[in-house]
Amino acid sequence: MNAEPREHKHVSLADIARAAGVSKATASRALRNPQNVSAGSLGKVRQALAILGVESSSSDEPEVGMLALIRPAAQTGNVDPYTRLFEILTNRIFAQGLAAVHVEAASDRVDALAESLLGPGGTEPRVQGAIVLGGGPAGELAAKLAKYALPQIRVSNARHDDGISRIVLDATDGITTAVQHLVHLGHRRIGLAVLRDSAAAVRIAGFRRSMANVLHIPATRDQAPVVESAAGTMAGVAAAEELLEAQCSAVIACAPSLSFGILEAASRARLDVPRDLSLLTVGDMPDAEVIAPPLSQVSYDWEAIAVSALNEVSAMMANPAEAARIDYSVTPDLVLRASAVPPQRR
Repeated sequence: MNAEPREHKHVSLADIARAAGVSKATASRALRNPQNVSAGSLGKVRQALAILGVESSSSDEPEVGMLALIRPAAQTGNVDPYTRLFEILTNRIFAQGLAAVHVEAASDRVDALAESLLGPGGTEPRVQGAIVLGGGPAGELAAKLAKYALPQIRVSNARHDDGISRIVLDATDGITTAVQHLVHLGHRRIGLAVLRDSAAAVRIAGFRRSMANVLHIPATRDQAPVVESAAGTMAGVAAAEELLEAQCSAVIACAPSLSFGILEAASRARLDVPRDLSLLTVGDMPDAEVIAPPLSQVSYDWEAIAVSALNEVSAMMANPAEAARIDYSVTPDLVLRASAVPPQRR
């Protein structure tokens, strides 16, 4: 197989490697010496070529079903909370004999990405279905694909009804679990750090409701401090400093960048986590068990979610005309480590 990008496409080796989820060296070998590349990597590169509109000289290769795996492009300084789910889905998609087409959605590329996946006007679909992780530009792309009835399912914390099949990651229940655990440990001054996004209002309302129900207090802004933050660790540091000024003995963080920011802010203030400040993360936190201290978290069973999402979209792809819309919530579980302990004086 000797495939070269057509000049008017302006597709570089880096573009192909990025779309395939492999290194540039692997992409180069797949293009020039496919016999020296594993079947899995070769399949990824071939499907990347197809999605990018690059022609291959080989016409006798069997067709492989393609499934788009879409997530928002990572914001500078932030950690992608769907990394683990993305990896599990990629492996399971290939294990089912399909090809995973990795798509990172950015707001300024939504229209171009929709056309690359569906063809002009949705006339030449290059993928048979899609799994969409998260919101923002990924959600915008999902809406574009839905206009052409592409089988797809969304996995996100968004609750608004956009008509697309979805698995909702119920962070509100996770926050309730976090509040209950911290109160059980003896904390009464608990703060919440959330990203300033479309889910913030629901999370804040859930937090204050949980604080009121568990502690039997009005849970005003003063009694249940909340800080909304931009993405990135430095923004998380600023949010954490505000909560420390509010004399919180424990903080619930709703994003990896906020958790890292809280750890950094505590270090700058010469406070020990967890002796001086307990920290509990809601949602996925990469490498939570190896961070110092290992972080307690309220997290999801990503393996089960991946299986459910893939089974649902596979059923839609097999029989689109009879596919029923899916809409259900997944509640996270409490994973105890070392970052949350009973409060101590500071």
